Amino acid sequence: MHRYEALPPIILTAFLWLFILNLFRSGVEMEPVAPVVVVEEPAEAPASSPAPYLNTLALLSVIAIAGFTLFFLFKKFPRLISVVSIGAFWIVSFLTLLVHLGYVGQLSIILPGGVILGISLLASILLAFLVRKASGPAALAAASVTAAAGGTIIGYMIPFFTFIALTASLAVFDLVMVKKGYLSLLSQEQFRSRIYQLRGLVVEVGDINLGLGDLLFYTITVTAAFFRLGLISAIAANIGIVAGYYLTLRLLKKWDTVPGLTIPLALALSSAFAVHFIQP
Repeated sequence: MHRYEALPPIILTAFLWLFILNLFRSGVEMEPVAPVVVVEEPAEAPASSPAPYLNTLALLSVIAIAGFTLFFLFKKFPRLISVVSIGAFWIVSFLTLLVHLGYVGQLSIILPGGVILGISLLASILLAFLVRKASGPAALAAASVTAAAGGTIIGYMIPFFTFIALTASLAVFDLVMVKKGYLSLLSQEQFRSRIYQLRGLVVEVGDINLGLGDLLFYTITVTAAFFRLGLISAIAANIGIVAGYYLTLRLLKKWDTVPGLTIPLALALSSAFAVHFIQP
């Protein structure tokens, strides 16, 4: 194992809990928005309602369409995808930092809006520069900040049963995409040799390429477990993510490409609920 390959869950966890603490401390309300929620879950019998499954279907559809579009550009227009990748990263970074600093962190009470905007802008430019120009710990830290900032916001607002349906579905969805879908392209040598063009959506850590989406959904899972099931369940989910990540690394010794979400999300979800139901 390359010395840097063990770092992703450690660095991500540090930033993840920092942003969770920011949300928990503030106690602000954030209404769910599309595509995270397109149909509101009813207060009574949400599990029997179609809402969680429609929300999951909508979000998976967005992910699939975006994924196929990006990989089409990756194949046909390599220079364009390079710009799109870092541009998408910067937008997510800027907007989520702005929410955490100005709205959640409530810096607007003591600082003018223009100053908060400037801080978010400069921070997001720095993060985009690091994830674009660097690799290893620097790029990983930049990607982790952005994933943690965005993932905690989504995890905070996502309804309970949508969270369950989405997490379980993503574990299967990622496996299918890696084996038969657009992610299977990454196992082909002609595309592996220019994976650097996807920097922003992919971060290079040692000999592995970790998707920003993987980091994002790790964060969503732990955050949703914290706000829906409690601290102990969230810690169990985080441990499940870490264990699943290291198990996935071991599988990479046998196969060229392994889904980054399947094992970590399965272990995180099962661990969170096991601890929740065991607690007195």
